[in-house]
Amino acid sequence: MLRNLVSRMPGRRSSQAGYSLIELVITVGMILVVTTWALPSFLSYLRSARAQSGARLVSAYLNEGRQLAIKSNGPVCVAYTTSTMVFRTTNCAGAVIFAPGLSGTAGNIRLPDNISLASTASAIFGQLGNATTTARYTVTDVPSGQTLRVIVSASGRVCLAPATATVCP
Repeated sequence: MLRNLVSRMPGRRSSQAGYSLIELVITVGMILVVTTWALPSFLSYLRSARAQSGARLVSAYLNEGRQLAIKSNGPVCVAYTTSTMVFRTTNCAGAVIFAPGLSGTAGNIRLPDNISLASTASAIFGQLGNATTTARYTVTDVPSGQTLRVIVSASGRVCLAPATATVCP
């Protein structure tokens, strides 16, 4: 009796409402097909984005070194290892300049994981922001092997370029 009352209530659906097993299988199958189709494009984008992000970060650190040279009215070297960068006074053997919020206790600025850095030389910026030593930094996303180049021109301009470039575009 109670069951008849509940089923006759306004706005109440019958117990047959819902999705059938076939509808669920088709929906899940379509999601799998679309995911399988889109995954290679997404992975390619992710690899490219990691390399570009690392190159932009290196570019930002180089510009920070340039600004430190202008601010201190003296030369600043942006020395590097494969995974860190550090600001030094006068030349690359000078005292470490600590950048608040960027550098650790030794003055090293750590690059993101899976990003490797190589260069022809360390960039040295003069007191007017020009580069007394130009450099070409090659930024590599280690898992994918994709590379970009960060170039410091004699004017002090820092730019991103393809891996084969030797001057700013």
